[in-house]
Formats: sequence, C-alpha cells, structure tokens
Amino acid sequence: MMMGEYLAFAAVQSPEPETRDVATRWGSPTGFRTYSPQDVAQSDVLLRVQDLTKRFPVSLGFRKKAYVSAADGVSFEIKKGTTVGIVGESGCGKSTAARLVLGLIEPDSGTVAFEGVDVKTLSRGRRRELRRDMQMVFQDPYSALNPRMSVGESIAFPMRVHGTSRSEARERAALLLRQVGLHPNHASYYPHQMSGGQRQRVNIARALALQPRLVVADEAVSALDKSVQAQVLNLLTDLQEELGLTYMFISHDLNVVQYMSDRVVVMYLGQVVEECASEELYERPLHPYTRALLGSVGGLDPDQPPGPRLEGEIPSPIDPPSGCRFRTRCPEAMPVCAELRPALRQPREGHYVACHLFEEGPVSPSDSSATPATALAV
Repeated sequence: MMMGEYLAFAAVQSPEPETRDVATRWGSPTGFRTYSPQDVAQSDVLLRVQDLTKRFPVSLGFRKKAYVSAADGVSFEIKKGTTVGIVGESGCGKSTAARLVLGLIEPDSGTVAFEGVDVKTLSRGRRRELRRDMQMVFQDPYSALNPRMSVGESIAFPMRVHGTSRSEARERAALLLRQVGLHPNHASYYPHQMSGGQRQRVNIARALALQPRLVVADEAVSALDKSVQAQVLNLLTDLQEELGLTYMFISHDLNVVQYMSDRVVVMYLGQVVEECASEELYERPLHPYTRALLGSVGGLDPDQPPGPRLEGEIPSPIDPPSGCRFRTRCPEAMPVCAELRPALRQPREGHYVACHLFEEGPVSPSDSSATPATALAV
C-alpha cells in the first residue's frame, strides 16, 4: 500500500522539468490567481492550511452507513526553513492531514496554499508540477521501497519520470547517496540487503531527488531503534540547514518532536487543540490534553512527581462527544464544554489553544469552530 501511494504520487509527467520559478511555473491562462516573484519572495509562509475537512464513509451493516471525519477544520501554517511538528494519539488525524497537504487524497473542503497559491485553483498539469516541491518520507522504510528495484533505481525513478536522462539520474543518485551518509556502491543493493536505518536513508534520498522545498516526514523514525533514530534525526537536521528545507514532521514521540520542531500542533480527534512554539509548549502547555500528553512522558529524575495522567478511552469517532471532544476525559470539564465547541484563541502571543478555560484573547483568524461541532475524526 505504501509503495502504491508513492507510485501514484511520483509517477506524473512534467512538461518543463527544469523550470523552478514558482510564479512562472504556476502562471496559467486558465484565469486563476498568479503571483509575481516579488510577491513570493516577500512572504515567509511556505504552506498555509485552512479549515481542511475530510470524511470517510464506513459501513455499519446492511444498508447502514456512517461517516468518520479524519480532519475537521484543521488549520496551521509552516514558514520557510522551519519545522512544524504534529503530535497526538494514534487516530487523531495526523497522517490524514499529511496526505491532504500532498494531494494523495482530496479534501471535502478547506484550502491548501503553497507559497500563497491555492492548490485547488491550479490546473491538473500545474498541480503535477507542484508535487516536485512537496515530497514525503513514509513510516515503514521497507514497504515504501520496491523490493524488485535496486536502491539506485528507486532513487532515480522520480527523476526519470520527470524527464531526466538515465545517465544524469544515475549520477545524481550517487550524489544523493553520499548526501544521506551512504556509499555510492549501495546503488546496486536491494532493500532486503540493507538495515532499517539504511533503508530510511534511501527513502530520504529519494524524497530529495526532485529538490523539493517541503518534506513531509510521517513517523519517519518510529520504526527504528533509538540509536538509529538519533542518527536519522541528525541527518534530517543537517539536510535542512544545508538545503534550506521545510519540514512537516509527524510523530507520536514527544521527545522527538521537541528535538526537531520550531512549532508544534497538537491534534485530538481530527481537530487542532493547541499550537505554539516548541519551547513554549513543553514549558507552559495550556490545554488539559497537552498537559496529559506531556505528563505521560517519563522523566529521568526519580524525584520529579509524575504529571497528570490521561484517563479514559478515546470516544468513538463515529459518535464523538458534543462541544469539546476532550470533555469526556478532561478533569476540568465544565457544563459549557458539552454545549459549544471551543474556538481557537490566543491567550499568549503566538500561543493558540481551543479550550473554554481560556476564553480571554482574540479568536484565531483561521478558526471557524465557535459553533457546535457534529463532525468526527480518526
């Protein structure tokens, strides 16, 4: 499945393989908005996600159908050259948000804007070209690689699809292998001949083959042991500094997210409940869910008292609680929590939280959640 997703994502034809200017490449006579190079240079936001919503049908038996919303009004932005971490329990919608951003699945509503250009307004050909600027590193380093293709062939595959000659693709594959800490001789290896850490380095090299600007890492180190995790994380950090990359980093490991991220987005049942700078989140979390998540991370100090524990089970995504979805597990729940979905407010500068405990402060411009919610998430 993972390989199939990648092939569907990568196997697109580009009529202008060497064109990298955003305004020129996306300009089109079809009538949608275009941006000059000056407009693009003035904005420091690479990706802006606004009110993304995605629902999937599920069968409940004979002629019975319900809908599970994997994303419900998800909004955030990523500035150029930075890393935004997305955290939450399994099933909170992190991976769905990543696939919506990359176009692997289409949203029911909402906007994904890359360098100020709404992706939905682009023609099919222009969207295919945009995919060169957004690449993904999948979770499982083995299933993401074709076992019948050598390492060199896997790395060269996206370049060949986009019109690069065979010899040039082979030379660039060798350079990419060096860049990710492998030897060019590894180009002749097959996935089963390599360790998990080496295979993930190959996946990173393949993601860099088209010189992307945004790399989405979906649990990119969760399948690796701790020592190899550290090596891969350091590699990603070095590549970001060297190539000016922007990361959307998805993980359930809070320590990894703290190490990698400039800002952190916390999700619960398909909704954003808190967003702020990484240091701010780990030192002064506001949302009860965030505090419970951080309290579940064990510390090295035996004298440090444990944080608040996360009690109860995750509600059914088919029939979520009304109002605030976390209220059934929240020790500070109030009657209003069952009636209204909390708006995403800014009680501190640059710190957003969706909780009725923090009603003071302006509502986030990207938030449309002040009305009761009826959608659900996985």
